[in-house]
Amino acid sequence: MTVFFRISLPVLFVVTAVGCDGGGGGAAVVPSITYIPSDADSSGDQQQPTGPAIEGSGTLTGRIRFEGTAPNEKILVQLKSLTKDKGGDVCAATAAITDDSLMVGDDGGVANVFIYIDKPPAGAVIPDPPSEPVVFDQKGCVFTPHALVVQTNQTVLIKSADALAHNTNAKPKRSGGFNQVIQANDRNGTPLIYTKPEREPVSVRCDFHTWMKAFHLVLSHPWGTATKPDGTFEIKDLPASNLTLRIWHERAGGTGGFLQRSLKVTIKDGETTDLGDLSFKPPAFGL
Repeated sequence: MTVFFRISLPVLFVVTAVGCDGGGGGAAVVPSITYIPSDADSSGDQQQPTGPAIEGSGTLTGRIRFEGTAPNEKILVQLKSLTKDKGGDVCAATAAITDDSLMVGDDGGVANVFIYIDKPPAGAVIPDPPSEPVVFDQKGCVFTPHALVVQTNQTVLIKSADALAHNTNAKPKRSGGFNQVIQANDRNGTPLIYTKPEREPVSVRCDFHTWMKAFHLVLSHPWGTATKPDGTFEIKDLPASNLTLRIWHERAGGTGGFLQRSLKVTIKDGETTDLGDLSFKPPAFGL
């Protein structure tokens, strides 16, 4: 007999009765209790229980493609449309600022789509975060890169090439928030460190210039990336194992979310697994 029940803590216990099933006077029933994390206890992409070390690794490639006619480019700030007190000397001073939330190339490739493994498999050896910081810059009143992948406890160095102040307002669900002014022409950078992984990318905004938006994907491991302008992606050194991929885009469903929540792939040692074109129709992007 197996009984499931919850208690006030966010855990689920499985109680399995072990013993004889005779009608009168059998052996005593001894419950076996197994701890299973509930949904509330499994937020973020935590490492799964350890097992025998996985030997070998492989590479995953593919392309995210927009199937159909891509929408016309949207202008957020027209060229030279801002007054000086609104940053007109810098923002849209030499070119209009366009909407980066859905960037589709001439051949249908979609940029800035996050692809990452849901959880490292049991036995995966997770390398330490890189000691080299990843740079998150502000140029022409635009965040760059628009989609950034960072490992927990790796430094994000926030810089600015603009001759005016910005602020970077990041709102992770699990790490502490970050909201700081970045001074004009700050090329030394202000450090930001995420201490906990996030299940979905973190929204980043500039409150001074409301069109400035970006996303940070914070993982406890290095196995994630964002698509290039042509929609292609590559993830190297993946554990040779059966893995579950997540594909996330800020316009998925119209408001942001998963294009694919659970895509199963098999990585083989020393081989490249090419997923080819993964195509999504306009409704997948809320169109």
